[in-house]
Amino acid sequence: MVMETLGNLGINPISSVFEENLLTVQAGPLSGKTFVLTGALSRPRPEFEKMIAAAGGKATGSVTKKTDYLVAGEGGGSKRDKAVKLGIPIIGESDLMSMLSLSSAG
Repeated sequence: MVMETLGNLGINPISSVFEENLLTVQAGPLSGKTFVLTGALSRPRPEFEKMIAAAGGKATGSVTKKTDYLVAGEGGGSKRDKAVKLGIPIIGESDLMSMLSLSSAG
């Protein structure tokens, strides 16, 4: 009922990386890894989120001690600062793309 009402209002509350069945999470080289995206990137964030999910990883919106990698473009401010404070590896877009290319090679 709520979803129907939202749909009638033109609102899609489902995330672009929504998985209908959480038991069907993709296996891949990024399995079990959590990524946070920050700064200016060459593509829209949802594209990167889909690529990460397709390789078995997860993209979240905020840096926590459970974050495995911060993917940082130009800028990045507070997320970058928090990653440094927590000792989380900060990688660039090219590093992420290299990690993703491993998923298509296997």
